[in-house]
Amino acid sequence: MPISTQLLTFKSILEGHRLTPVQRRIAQTLAAHLARADYLTTSELAELAGVSQPSVVRFATALGYSGYAELRRALRDLGSGERHQQDPGALNKYQLAISEEIANLSRLSALLADGSQLERIGSILAASKPLVIVGVRASQALARYAAFYARKVHPYVLVVEEAGSSAVDQLHEARQAGASAMLAVAMPRWPRDLIPLLETGRRLGYCMVGLTDQSGSPTLDYMDYSLLVPVGTTLLYDTHAAALLALSLLVEATADADPSAAEVLMEAFESRASTYQYFLKS
Repeated sequence: MPISTQLLTFKSILEGHRLTPVQRRIAQTLAAHLARADYLTTSELAELAGVSQPSVVRFATALGYSGYAELRRALRDLGSGERHQQDPGALNKYQLAISEEIANLSRLSALLADGSQLERIGSILAASKPLVIVGVRASQALARYAAFYARKVHPYVLVVEEAGSSAVDQLHEARQAGASAMLAVAMPRWPRDLIPLLETGRRLGYCMVGLTDQSGSPTLDYMDYSLLVPVGTTLLYDTHAAALLALSLLVEATADADPSAAEVLMEAFESRASTYQYFLKS
């Protein structure tokens, strides 16, 4: 659909609604960025409009949508030419959260249509011994998840999950032991405590690989390579389905970079699992 037609259709969405000055600013920002409006997160739109994230969510509900995710789907329909009247109450908030994550997975798939970057990152991570994975606050769980599976295909994985001087020591000691790459997980909200660790990694000469959610993330200033993976914003707290999959893909790429070494480690794990009966039998 031509952008002029999209704009007219977008304006028709606004008709009949009494918008506050803040909401008008959000509407104007969306109109100015209509070609990519359906991919803007609440934080990105808030930053562009100079308003708060809650104001963006309130704007969506003021238009009759159950949340920002549903408004974004309506904007996506403008671009595809398949727009139809949607009942804002057709899906409950749990279904909307799932729908948003499905869209996030589709964006991740499009991002990785050319797998060469992922293969390059996998080679960098495989060559680092030890491999350092950093994640603090909410990203701590994601870093642990990545490390759990990375240990099955990599001989030595170090997780740094707390900030402070002890974490700086860990980065120095790992570098002295031969570490050459750091994988930093930086999902919103971006912890201030993470920045000194990134600065230290940069200063020590690590190859910096970042997993974050958007191009505006301040953590990108420290990265040599990055994957931008959107998060779900429908619920009270962000959801990370696409981030979890992206981390699994990084583990896969790491194994692919050195398949013989990965196979030895995987066989050793299976042997231990059998010897010590890690798992229950069906």
